[in-house]
Amino acid sequence: MGWLVGRLVRNGFRRGVLEGSRGWLYVGMTAAAVGIARRILIEPAETVFETELKPGQGIEVRSQSPMRAAGTRRRRRRGPSSRVRST
Repeated sequence: MGWLVGRLVRNGFRRGVLEGSRGWLYVGMTAAAVGIARRILIEPAETVFETELKPGQGIEVRSQSPMRAAGTRRRRRRGPSSRVRST
């Protein structure tokens, strides 16, 4: 859902401001408001671990990317140079 809101904001402001479409400007403004409201209303992340460090101690934070669901693929973005032209 977050990607959809971001895309609507981006397209709305690009087409609304740069191209002068009032309808797209309203879409972008509404999507931006929805995104801000989601950030405000969604519960904060849960604290998983908390400790107090003494002077001289340190921690190492690692992050692992979540595994994709079985059978899902990541779509490749194709640029104009990757298209095959027949002559």
